[in-house]
Amino acid sequence: MKLGQFTLCQCRPRLRTRVLATSIGIILLFSIALAALINKLYQQNSMAAYSRDLASQIPMVMAQLSKDGLIRADQLTAWIQSLDPSSSDYMSVLCTPDNHTLWASRDVQAFNIDDICTLIPNEAKKPQYLSIAGFNVVAQRLSSEKQPGESENRLFVLRNVDKQKQQLADLEAETWFYISLLFVSASALVVAACHWSFSPLRRLARELIAITESRQQTLDNDYPDELQDVTQALNRMITQREKQKSRYRHAMDDLAHSLKTRLSATNALLDDNHLSREQLNKRILEQVSQMDDMVQYQLKRALVGQCGLKREDSPLTAPIDSLTGMLDKAYRDKPVKVVRAFDESASLPVHRSDLMELLGNLLENAYRFCLETVQIRLDDHGEVWQLAIEDDGPGVPDQYRESIFQRGVRADQLNPGTGIGLAVCDEIIASYDGNIHASDSPLQGAAFVLTIPKR
Repeated sequence: MKLGQFTLCQCRPRLRTRVLATSIGIILLFSIALAALINKLYQQNSMAAYSRDLASQIPMVMAQLSKDGLIRADQLTAWIQSLDPSSSDYMSVLCTPDNHTLWASRDVQAFNIDDICTLIPNEAKKPQYLSIAGFNVVAQRLSSEKQPGESENRLFVLRNVDKQKQQLADLEAETWFYISLLFVSASALVVAACHWSFSPLRRLARELIAITESRQQTLDNDYPDELQDVTQALNRMITQREKQKSRYRHAMDDLAHSLKTRLSATNALLDDNHLSREQLNKRILEQVSQMDDMVQYQLKRALVGQCGLKREDSPLTAPIDSLTGMLDKAYRDKPVKVVRAFDESASLPVHRSDLMELLGNLLENAYRFCLETVQIRLDDHGEVWQLAIEDDGPGVPDQYRESIFQRGVRADQLNPGTGIGLAVCDEIIASYDGNIHASDSPLQGAAFVLTIPKR
């Protein structure tokens, strides 16, 4: 079982893991897409730069070949004449210092521009985009810097870049397409992250609704680690609420059970014609005072629980006198002899309201089932007190001696009752770390023995 619980705990997805996993996935997707896009742009830019540089270095290459004698002037002239200028998209123009056209290639002349040099910047050392006669061209200066005694004429190379412009437009459209695709994918991942990461919270809300509607008792335990403290705290709160509801319900049952005997005694007093008006009023006020104490006791017990009541030493004689006097009136048709086998100054480490409730339930049972004798015995056993309430009635059958301390269980099905009194006694005595059990009495009836620790 422990191994299974450990495996379940390890397999439980953590909320932080969900958020981290989806966030890293989004970052990875952006990184891969941007890396691919930047790499493609870099390759295209490198190729374009290399082509431009190569075009600008062609005259230097030819000059080096001629200087080293690898090519003669007549061979260079023959090679140049063998070339077809119309097969190149490069155009040339030679400009004077005052921006007049000294010479232009045939392709430039086809533009039908009177003086094209006026459209070219004076210092076009780097490639520059120009729009000439509706065409997109790149202009770059090929002539070197002016030297003393040399001409100041400038040679420019022009290239039609309409195709490149179209390629750039296609690249821009492709770039926006991939960025849009990236945005949609990232948005979908964010939505998935929110749905996946916060699904435990939605499940928690559903379970809380089910608990409020009494379709579920507690929250499940297989939540992510980050929510375990929350769910455990909620389960404790739910358990405490159920315990409090149970205490209130039991307190109301116990109160009804406790008041039943007092009401019977009050009715008996009202039917007693031998009492004077003053005596009747005094006895009834005593019963009303006891009932008020009982109501306050049960309400406090329902609010704070049995263990929340203050513990104190309570004398044994006073509550017995009060209870036997009340029971004598309630059972006036059955003369009962009460034998007290304890010191009159004896006390027990039990709250007086608890002691009154214990003795009231046990003595009421003894009065109901006895023939004529009830005995109250208190023994000192060192660390504990042992209080026994005995009678000479039929006793308790062996098969009921354990179950009669459960709520609603009664050994006697012939006489009316609720099956609450002994359960109340068991709850009270358990709160003092004691116990109660039923056994046979020397009087041939039942004996209910309470063991109460002195500390």
